[in-house]
Amino acid sequence: MTEDIQHNEVDFEAEKIRVSNGLANLFGKEIVEQAELIDIADINISDQMISCISDGVVQLKKQKGKTEAQRSLIERLSQGEKLVLCMWIMEMDLLDKIQVR
Repeated sequence: MTEDIQHNEVDFEAEKIRVSNGLANLFGKEIVEQAELIDIADINISDQMISCISDGVVQLKKQKGKTEAQRSLIERLSQGEKLVLCMWIMEMDLLDKIQVR
């Protein structure tokens, strides 16, 4: 039983690192580090933020498999928009839906 728990902890940690690296590849390490420190539940999300998140996720999905196009899209966003979008993708576990491994 203890071995199973340790194995699951290793798997969880490896997945967390994979997601963090994948997001850093798109958003940059600084944005990902900031996103990891903030709980999205603590943010008062405005209609403008919801629109940014929705549009961002849709556009990233359309560009799935095209990392450079995704980065270009993200580069056009403000720092705040990048942060909120990154946090949302992280919280909702959407990385695999917008990126090809």
